[in-house]
Amino acid sequence: MFLRLTRIEVAGFRSLRDVVLRPQPLEVLLDPDGTATRDLIRLFTLLRALAEGRLQEHLTDVADGPVTCVLGVQGDDYRVELRRFPDGRWRITREELDLVAGLGIPFIDPSHDAPRDEARLSTFPPALPEHVPGPVTGEAEWLGQIADGAARRMNRFLRGFRVQPAGAFTVDEESLLFLQEPGTEPEGDLPANALWDRVQSARAASSRVPVLLCTPSVALADAFDLQDVQRVETTSDGASSFRPLGARKESGG
Repeated sequence: MFLRLTRIEVAGFRSLRDVVLRPQPLEVLLDPDGTATRDLIRLFTLLRALAEGRLQEHLTDVADGPVTCVLGVQGDDYRVELRRFPDGRWRITREELDLVAGLGIPFIDPSHDAPRDEARLSTFPPALPEHVPGPVTGEAEWLGQIADGAARRMNRFLRGFRVQPAGAFTVDEESLLFLQEPGTEPEGDLPANALWDRVQSARAASSRVPVLLCTPSVALADAFDLQDVQRVETTSDGASSFRPLGARKESGG
């Protein structure tokens, strides 16, 4: 099943201090110094650990203040908020899933739930149970199945994250294809035929999965359509900002 990445919103995570992205099916980030690339990898690695119930293994050196992340898949938005407590331990203070169907699932509601060390999303394993339920008998059961399916889909999407080289990769059709091009000096840019292969491979993959390709190479970024590229710039205080190079295509979801 083609799962579209429809939103990345991050606040308070290293250089990703106030970022809102509405990714295209093929999203190219021109990141000259690689800071945003490294922090996006750290962020998705953290989210993968969260989905696997191993969040506490990946919470060192996250940030000083609270961290908020919203990830949209198929228009369903998963929100998680983390905060460091006086004992030095990071905990989840809010966790919710807002479905495009109009259903909200508050896994952890800060108004009446205590902070948790691990996410409730990790309790929705990616594989469906072997037992196939019978006919839906009421609205509550129908809504429950929708919520369960959406949570499992989000869990599966996050667990599938891994970083692959832009020159050679395999496609997992249930997750994001995160491609990283190694740093290159101007004189070390890829030859024209290799650039063409990179572009065509990424375009072909984006018809099956969402593709996020990060590169410091201007030559490679220039080989893509302008509307697919965003340039990453680092502000004077070390924050990453994202600037589209062309008019963005309308994205649904």
